[in-house]
Amino acid sequence: MTTTSTGRRLRTLFTGITAAALLGVGLAPAAQAHNTLISSSPEDGATLDAVPDEVVLTFNADVNDGGNGIVVTGPDGADHAEGEVELDGPEASIAIAPLTEAGEYTIDYRIVSADGHPLSDTLTFTLDEAAVPEPVESEPAPAGEEPAGEEPAASPAADEAPADPLSPTGPLGPVVGVLGGVAAIALVAIVIIRIRRRPGSGK
Repeated sequence: MTTTSTGRRLRTLFTGITAAALLGVGLAPAAQAHNTLISSSPEDGATLDAVPDEVVLTFNADVNDGGNGIVVTGPDGADHAEGEVELDGPEASIAIAPLTEAGEYTIDYRIVSADGHPLSDTLTFTLDEAAVPEPVESEPAPAGEEPAGEEPAASPAADEAPADPLSPTGPLGPVVGVLGGVAAIALVAIVIIRIRRRPGSGK
């Protein structure tokens, strides 16, 4: 009786262990299929002394295409991500527009895991003041000089008098000239007529 009872207990124990092992094997693929973030560039919480040009997220499994998104929000509240999310196996990346403001940036991502379930989270990085290029200021032109590319405005001479309207170069100059010519011709005609009318002229 004792031997039989012990054998039954051993068989029951073995059956339970086998069932647990098979159950664990059956659940393992499902657990592995749910993606987990392994690393990021920029790293979460990092302070950068150089402006990044992209965000790269690396997961433990390939990322499914469709429905993926990455948003990079700056201190100004604007999204600085450009273009579409690019996938390369377990990596998801997106380009960043040139950053010109120091401060904290957030990376909000949503990717589709290998098992079809969405995965989302938020990361942060800080851009140091030294990483932001200073704006280029134009130097003021020296006193007495016009800015480059601009021609100085011509000013009339101080002693230049307004043109006489009756002068030859004035607006009425041509009219006065014509009237003077007509008067001269009339005067010559009058003189000729008077000479002809003198007594003894034979006419």
